Amino acid sequence: MSRDLLFSEYPMFDRIMEERADLCRRVLETALGVPVDEVCNVVAERTVQPRLGSHGVRLDAMVRTKSAVYDVEMQTIARRGIGRRMRYYQGAMGTAMLPPGADYTRLADSYIVFICLQDEFGAGCPVYTFDMACAEDGGVGLGHGFSWVVLNASAWRALPEGGLRGLLRYVATEEVGDDKLAADLAAAVEAANEDAAWREEALTMLTIEEDMRAQARFMMEEAREEGLAKGLTEGRAEGRAAGRIEGADKLGALVVQLIDAGRLDEARRAATDALYRERMIEELGIE
Repeated sequence: MSRDLLFSEYPMFDRIMEERADLCRRVLETALGVPVDEVCNVVAERTVQPRLGSHGVRLDAMVRTKSAVYDVEMQTIARRGIGRRMRYYQGAMGTAMLPPGADYTRLADSYIVFICLQDEFGAGCPVYTFDMACAEDGGVGLGHGFSWVVLNASAWRALPEGGLRGLLRYVATEEVGDDKLAADLAAAVEAANEDAAWREEALTMLTIEEDMRAQARFMMEEAREEGLAKGLTEGRAEGRAAGRIEGADKLGALVVQLIDAGRLDEARRAATDALYRERMIEELGIE
């Protein structure tokens, strides 16, 4: 039976951010707590590849204003290495922004915002803001022009009454309460869900991705269990078990990377074709 998509599910999130520049700007202002210029352009599901042959990244919503560039990501499941992901996203954004031969001073200010359903760092904070500071003198500014913010929707109750609490509450629970932004987002979500053809296509994509992730998780768990069992009964099995576990870990990393880049057909083939899988692991430099 069909169902409606939630705001936190990436097809819906991407659609709202791309089609409703007014809501996109208000989400950014609420998430960052600073004024945001009128949005000039929003591109959802943009793949940025820093150089030929390098690992591309699929940005949920890349937003440009007159004075800054923003990447807004909705993350519904926990993933390892969010800090390194943000580092790579930052580099990819910078490469995409600066034309050949341009001086580095022309780089616009940039912001990366991750809206997460879970606490990525386990410290219980509803907001994590990261900046670079001089270890020897905190008063020395680097002037790098970027900011990283990770929002933990599961801790919305820890926030005082206000816009950010209302936004994270809506993301976590779909409850609107008396928050105006949440109400407007809910109305936009309801309108988008009325597009039956788009909704069914989006649900199909979500199902395919979840199936691929589940298959990768199953293969990793199976390899680990088999490796542990052999390790207990065969003295020489330890090396083979470690090899199978390493292979399963690489498969999981490969599938997630391909899914994040929107390469679903390749992810599906990699899960079942061993030769193709090895070639892709080598091509993408997965270790």
